[in-house]
Amino acid sequence: MKYGKFPWIMKSIAIFTTAATGLLFLASQNWQASWLLVCAISFGTTAYHFVMRLAVGYLLPKLTDYDFDYRHVWFQPRKWEPVFYKKLQVRKWKGKLPTYSPNQFSLEYQSLYRIIQNMCGAELVHEIIVVFSFLPLLAVPLWGEFWVFLITSALAALFDSIFVVAQRYNRPRLNPNDTSMYTILGKVHFHILSILL
Repeated sequence: MKYGKFPWIMKSIAIFTTAATGLLFLASQNWQASWLLVCAISFGTTAYHFVMRLAVGYLLPKLTDYDFDYRHVWFQPRKWEPVFYKKLQVRKWKGKLPTYSPNQFSLEYQSLYRIIQNMCGAELVHEIIVVFSFLPLLAVPLWGEFWVFLITSALAALFDSIFVVAQRYNRPRLNPNDTSMYTILGKVHFHILSILL
């Protein structure tokens, strides 16, 4: 499977921020410096967000095999979504988003139906991440620094919401019953397909 640099970047950031959290926490305890504790909390929260994303992205496909019914009400577009997406100008920027596993969305490796299932799975991964992004707020009573936790959680949730929007924008444009699409496009990578839609 082809992954590109994106997984390597995410894993590297997770390792770096986890190590930095430990070092900064030890330094803050050794020198009793509150600014080092704030830095440790910031790096720790960042480490949590990266490790959590990697864990959710790894576990959900293993537990579900992305065997989702795209016709389920959860995955159906709402009436307000097209207007919302038009205001956000999703069509202009959706093709610029990084993809962790491009092969999951490639007609070279997947059927159109499987790509749609993978899109449902990717949407659900990012929706779970949005919710889990706010779990660090539970550490506020222990560490204080409410604003550090709130800002990092809100930014992380907003970041993953972008991917939810992209999945929900793209998926209704694909018709799993249209076999001619595969014939016409052949082995074109889904990224190109998503830009065309």
